[in-house]
Amino acid sequence: MAHPVIAALPGFAVKVSAALPSLDKAWANEGDEAPRASQMNLVLMFGARVTAADAQARFDEAILFAQRYPCRLVILAARPPAEAEAALEAKVNVVCFFDPSRRGKRCCEALLLAHGRPTTELESLVSTWLEGDLPTHLWVHGATAEEMKPWLAWTSCCRRVVADRSLSGDEFFKLAFPVPASVRDLSVARCLPVRQALGQYLAAHAPTELVRGLRAVALSHGKSMRGEAVGLLSWMRECLTHCAGLSRAHLSSTFTLSETPPPGENFVAEWSYEDGARFSWEHSDQGTRATISFTRSHDARPVTQRVALMGPAEALSEAVFF
Repeated sequence: MAHPVIAALPGFAVKVSAALPSLDKAWANEGDEAPRASQMNLVLMFGARVTAADAQARFDEAILFAQRYPCRLVILAARPPAEAEAALEAKVNVVCFFDPSRRGKRCCEALLLAHGRPTTELESLVSTWLEGDLPTHLWVHGATAEEMKPWLAWTSCCRRVVADRSLSGDEFFKLAFPVPASVRDLSVARCLPVRQALGQYLAAHAPTELVRGLRAVALSHGKSMRGEAVGLLSWMRECLTHCAGLSRAHLSSTFTLSETPPPGENFVAEWSYEDGARFSWEHSDQGTRATISFTRSHDARPVTQRVALMGPAEALSEAVFF
């Protein structure tokens, strides 16, 4: 049975044993005008519930990433448990584009594989598809914690394991990865511009003003942005703990995610102080505008920032390299 994701993604169907030779042939057909230079391997792993449209969007993002950082793409599409014994299904694709800086054509390669139950033989096959002596990064999309468990040992060969907490949930990040430090949250990476803009505002205030009498920090979020909210609240805790250390103050405030989401898919943070002071931050307009007010500031008028979340390819770069 043809896998809907593999059927929808571009490429030429091949026998699994002929995938690498077919890739070499595809490069030969492109000629000498298509430079071939990989910096890494990027494995994009789809869970069984990922739709063809969702997979196509993620594939396009991976291609954008590969245009900036040349790599070999390996796309893995899991089958549902009812199709665990289905035969492997493979495709090969070489995607070419014009490189303005070099005034020529560049290409990136992709190997696609639909599979059933993960086995050691499957892991071995995937390993043979990787470019040798190059770092490997794993991007997991739409896979549950249960789907990921059989692959945990294999991830020890990956420099980075990237997933989106807003999609995968907290349970994914609680898995016993052999190298926990390699795991990165894509939803946290997306918020880098937000942390930078908010941090710039907070840096203009003395640490003691930020933590003196701080009683509670609460952050509310849209339903589909839990991962971003968890990351932002953790970042606020780290920043305020650091400020408390600099000012030799005791930080006893509570940090909570609000159960009441704000209007739209945005964030609202509220810091409350014992003397009635208040810090508020709202990210609105579909995540493109932030409004800040702080009653302890020398200028208590609200400050507006034009700041958006990172795009998919940029966030993937942030998660992979930092």
